[in-house]
Amino acid sequence: MPAPDQLSERELRVLEAVVQTYIETAEPAGSQTIARRFGLGVSPATIRNTMSELEDKGYLFHPHTSAGRIPTDRAYRVYVNAIMRLAPPSSQVQEALRSELAGSRNAVDEVLRRAAQVLGVLTQELGVAVAPALDDLLLERLELVPVTSERLLLVFNLRSGVVRTIFVEVPARSMSVPLAEVARVLN
Repeated sequence: MPAPDQLSERELRVLEAVVQTYIETAEPAGSQTIARRFGLGVSPATIRNTMSELEDKGYLFHPHTSAGRIPTDRAYRVYVNAIMRLAPPSSQVQEALRSELAGSRNAVDEVLRRAAQVLGVLTQELGVAVAPALDDLLLERLELVPVTSERLLLVFNLRSGVVRTIFVEVPARSMSVPLAEVARVLN
């Protein structure tokens, strides 16, 4: 089968039109529809012949004789890699993204919620993000690790195998207490 760079300009334009039509309508794309919607400067008969060539090359198929054409996986790959043109987000969209992402980033749930919202805005698709349910987990062991003279790293080993860490600011005088003893009492 030919490589995408071996497709003619007309084949690439027709392939792009078929993929876009199928993405928008979820219906097989016919030559009349392509000619009307995309103004390729050729007749529906020429589009039909080009679609037939693309079918022979493995980029399109049609479910039955009278139907239009449907893109194959190979067609989608060419569309994504060689045809699709992504415009950078406008300054308005960039500002909306910045304002969505601004704020508290400490809570995993909040970050995931905002990430799902941003992805939904960018893709115009449903975005779902799920954080691990840590509320029902059992603490198996706690470790205290000194980081600086006034900062501790708390390492929570949970029964499920999940490990969570939290930095804690403590007064310098508290660090004089042996951390191993505190961890033993807490455990």
